[in-house]
Amino acid sequence: MTICATAGPSTIVFHLLHHAEVQPERTALVFLHNGEGEERRLDYGQLLAEAGAVASELHRRGLAGQRAMLFFHPGADFAIAFLACLMAGVVAVPMHPPASRRLLDRARLVIDDCQAAAVLTSSANLSAVDALAGAGGLLVLATDVHATGPRPTPEQIEGWGVEATATAFLQYTSGSTGDPKGVMISQANLIADSLLIRDAFGDTRNTVMVSWLPLLHDMGLIGSLIHPLHLGATAVHMTPQAMIRRPLRWLEAIHRYRGTLTGAPDFAWRLLCEQVTPEQVAGLDLSCLRTVYSGSEPVRARTLERVLALLVPAGLREEAVRPVYGLAEATLLVTGGPPLSPLRVERPVAGGDEGVAYVGCGCPQPAGSVAIVDPDLGTVQPVGVVGEVWVAGAHVGGGYWGRPELSERTFRATLPGDARPWLRTGDLGFLAQGELFISGRRKDLLIVNGRKHHPEDIETTVQNAVAECGQGGCAVFQAEVQGAARNLIAVEMAQRPDTPEELAGLRSRINAAVWSGHEISLDEVVPVRLGRIPRTTSGKVRRAETCALWRSGRLGRLAGEE
Repeated sequence: MTICATAGPSTIVFHLLHHAEVQPERTALVFLHNGEGEERRLDYGQLLAEAGAVASELHRRGLAGQRAMLFFHPGADFAIAFLACLMAGVVAVPMHPPASRRLLDRARLVIDDCQAAAVLTSSANLSAVDALAGAGGLLVLATDVHATGPRPTPEQIEGWGVEATATAFLQYTSGSTGDPKGVMISQANLIADSLLIRDAFGDTRNTVMVSWLPLLHDMGLIGSLIHPLHLGATAVHMTPQAMIRRPLRWLEAIHRYRGTLTGAPDFAWRLLCEQVTPEQVAGLDLSCLRTVYSGSEPVRARTLERVLALLVPAGLREEAVRPVYGLAEATLLVTGGPPLSPLRVERPVAGGDEGVAYVGCGCPQPAGSVAIVDPDLGTVQPVGVVGEVWVAGAHVGGGYWGRPELSERTFRATLPGDARPWLRTGDLGFLAQGELFISGRRKDLLIVNGRKHHPEDIETTVQNAVAECGQGGCAVFQAEVQGAARNLIAVEMAQRPDTPEELAGLRSRINAAVWSGHEISLDEVVPVRLGRIPRTTSGKVRRAETCALWRSGRLGRLAGEE
């Protein structure tokens, strides 16, 4: 086989062709059944053959340049279909299968927004998507049927002429469900971000990623699928459900496959520490791990301390644990590493809550690609001063699909004396000794008596101080009511207070903790069931949506809704 020359090293397709030629029998992907026994193992030769067969069918159907919805449960079928889209120049739009009314409604919004032409799914999912696809006149393909069909040669793939700068897929962000926004990510973006990850973590072709993260979203798709394939490494996957039902499976897979790289949001590390005992860890050897990262939602020093206390006795090195920062608009990673760096905690000198200590999320890769900017003046803030995080570089996406004005404001901001386009992330943070510290979200700020408060800080105070609130999550938000700002908190609880007296006592303890820690009062405490506060696909609390549900009177009734 001859490597496709014009595809170039700036495409994932080029790298897949290369690895399939030089190491066809090397394991590329392993998918675990229920997080334990192997369900499917694909080497690089098999992966190219099956993805190429599906790509050939997509090309034959004339779908190049069109948007195709990818409705798959986690597994090999999704990986093959996604890679096939990259080969054939089809713009992939990964989504959850529409198995509930909520998911069905969101799928319809996204189909309309991106003007999809086709639906790719597996044979097992056909009945779930038939009605949705039929109503929109979309072409439906069960990709597993075509995975054994005619395989294209590298020369044929070259002839399809997929450009590195063309949009490879749309990553729909987790904003308001009524306002879906698809970030345009190219193959060049994928390569650029994978190189950032490589440099931050020191990854090589010998890396073994062990992951349960959903492949439909950036942290799982880029970090645990595309990045290992770019390197020619191996990735071991289990479903999110398998990990959540028994978090020990995650550690057992790392032990069994000698994983060197793994990561997750803060909530998953907390879950691990709550449900896995030191006795269960004692029989594992985790000395193989080089990088254990925490990202996607606020990184909490207390959580990382608990992770170290649990896993260091099993061989985990303290310096392997690293917070990171990224977002879908920048493909995935923005800051992380350098390799084997110690954890750092800093307080801002101005512009934020100077009493709160934040965890460092690593250094910009490369230096100079992150700026802290006064969002109102558009000028760079001094070191240690909180501002909006702006990002520049080849990993930044091309904008939001079909939204030129919003894309211009968000992806093409400018700084004095700097010709580069900058992405406005909407996140707040500061730089200290070259490292980025995230302090909150600009749009979620509470302003009380002229002073700014980050909801994450208040939520952490409540979870740490009030035992009932530590079992789940909470969401602090501010609502305008009859011309006055009201401060509220929704609290997930395993059991609602039984009596008015118990509810009053809970409110008093929460208010006392918040006043003591932040000198503000909460106007209302809203208890809800565990898991019912709206969250993004990566686990971040949706405070605006929580507020909207409260305004509609539906926040307390979330338990019965999808």
